[in-house]
Amino acid sequence: MIGRWWYYFGLGCRDLIRLWSTTQHHVIIVAGICLPILMLLGLKRGHVETLRKDLITSPTGRQVTFWSARKGELMDRAGIERLTSELSAVDVIIPETQRITALRSLVEGETHEVDSATLYATRPGDPLLSQLGLQSPARGTRGIIIGEGIGQRLSAKVGQSITVILSRGRGDLAESAQVDLQVVGVMPTEELGAAIAYVDLDLLDQFDAYMRGFRVPDFGWASAKTPAPDSYSSYLVFCEPGNDLTDSDRRFLADRGFELVNRTMNPPAPLARLLVSDFAEKLIIYEARTERSEIDPNARLRLAPSELSEATEADDVILPWNRSLSVSVASQDWQMVGLSLPRRTWLREYFIEADLAFDYEADPFQGRVTSEPPAKFDWPLNADLGVSLSIEAVKRKPADSSPQSNSTTNDPSTDDSDSTKRADKTPADGENKSAETSLIVVVPANLLAWVAAHAAGQVEYDADVKLFVPKIQSAIYDRARLYATTIDDVPLAVRALAERQFAVMSETGRITEIHRQDISLQLLVWVVGLGVFLFGIVTVFSVLMDSTDRKRATIGILRVMGMSRNGIFALILFRATVIGAAAAVLSLLCGSGLSLALAWSPNDLAWLQWKPIVTVQLHQMDLSIVAAGAMLCCGFGAIPPAWKASRLDPFDAIVEGRFR
Repeated sequence: MIGRWWYYFGLGCRDLIRLWSTTQHHVIIVAGICLPILMLLGLKRGHVETLRKDLITSPTGRQVTFWSARKGELMDRAGIERLTSELSAVDVIIPETQRITALRSLVEGETHEVDSATLYATRPGDPLLSQLGLQSPARGTRGIIIGEGIGQRLSAKVGQSITVILSRGRGDLAESAQVDLQVVGVMPTEELGAAIAYVDLDLLDQFDAYMRGFRVPDFGWASAKTPAPDSYSSYLVFCEPGNDLTDSDRRFLADRGFELVNRTMNPPAPLARLLVSDFAEKLIIYEARTERSEIDPNARLRLAPSELSEATEADDVILPWNRSLSVSVASQDWQMVGLSLPRRTWLREYFIEADLAFDYEADPFQGRVTSEPPAKFDWPLNADLGVSLSIEAVKRKPADSSPQSNSTTNDPSTDDSDSTKRADKTPADGENKSAETSLIVVVPANLLAWVAAHAAGQVEYDADVKLFVPKIQSAIYDRARLYATTIDDVPLAVRALAERQFAVMSETGRITEIHRQDISLQLLVWVVGLGVFLFGIVTVFSVLMDSTDRKRATIGILRVMGMSRNGIFALILFRATVIGAAAAVLSLLCGSGLSLALAWSPNDLAWLQWKPIVTVQLHQMDLSIVAAGAMLCCGFGAIPPAWKASRLDPFDAIVEGRFR
């Protein structure tokens, strides 16, 4: 049985060889049907992959630019790190921050300078630089990547050192700092004169901190000679009985969130001991504060007293106030009180000494006492910083000018004034009662404000400039660029950022268009492929049917010689299968050759510069589909002719074949 079938297959092979020209014709027809399908599949993949490659290799492909919208969180260093860890499929997030500086280099004894260069922030793995074949500086290192324009103007190459010069302030406050950075890369720029460079974000943040006036200890740069802003827990409003706050004044303060409390009978300690004995009969004292200004250092008040006093109708004097500070000097307890008033104001006459309170322009590091001052008044809270006060004594009013001058000495044992006792016996809630017995040193109000801010960790003392300066704060970034792992991850990143209320700008539209083109081309391939496949079946059917009719006599002889109907069916089907296999091989070979020819770039042949470069990607799946299609096309097209041939009457076939 098996031998018979091998014999049938042998007859089929000999028939293919005997009619070789006809076989070639059939193979070319089927290959011509399958080759367009293969090229269409390759062009579809090549077109989509070219678009994807353009986006992947381009920094804008995987890039998502985002910034804080109306409800989005502020972007500081902690926020950037948190987003990097929380968002999936994110390679790196780089804040878009820059700083304009001057650059200088010394090459072979000659100095070269660039007056204005823009430094941009980068991070390790920055795709923008990776595309140029450059490696970003490591975190915190003093490396710089310069543009070609800067490199030429500075005569700087990789490995050399250039100096970055930072300038801040104007006029008498102008100052500069500099640091040497090593050139780790030179990048090409579209414009040769473009003065741009890249440094690590950590380094650029330190440059930014210096430019904002902060102290940068890593480089030994001092703070700007600008003190930290002073803030207060409340304001004391002083009025005379005949000129009290009006209803309009009270509404004005209430509209700005102030709570107004009458403190005439219990002024904040130890203020009563610094006023004349009968102040309660001659003054009305209010304390204006907000709900959180006394308990939350971050909610302290920063309005200038003049902003309030000028807006009120009453002839009032407003004193910025912070709770007095207890200090100990030479085993003696002191109360440090901040008092600052306008240089000329009627309120000074109500103090035990008109010159006791400082004016607003006074040197902050000084104090005044009404008794013999200590030899040196070191500030115990910051003795390690070398902060000390210059103390001077002020003479008190003579006894006949103040009815109770003896009651206002710094010795509490002699304080027997009824009004003062009444004021001191009812200190405000939370105030230290030691203020009733301690000696008093009066300092400018802004100094005491800085003391409170220093205790809250908001300011620091810079011994280089001898000022309290703002504590360095994390930079707030306007916007940042995020790089997704692949372009397919960009929509996910955009969605996640939008959920966090960020404004987003990305290539999502282009990526969506690629996906749409992919789907559209896929549908086109299937429609065209199905049409060509059906056309191929009809063509093979017609060709094999004609071939079968031409060999009716041969089929009749085979039937007379004993070949079964199944044998005739298998013989014709085998012949079609071989033709399909040969057509598949020819299609794949021609397709591979065409793909190479279309992708070839004729760089050295001027007469072929018109040729476009077309990317054709022949995927293994596409090759398998085309090969299977060729086999099925021939197989389905051969079934009707094979069936007809197997049903022929052998004698009629011989007779009809003689007359053809």
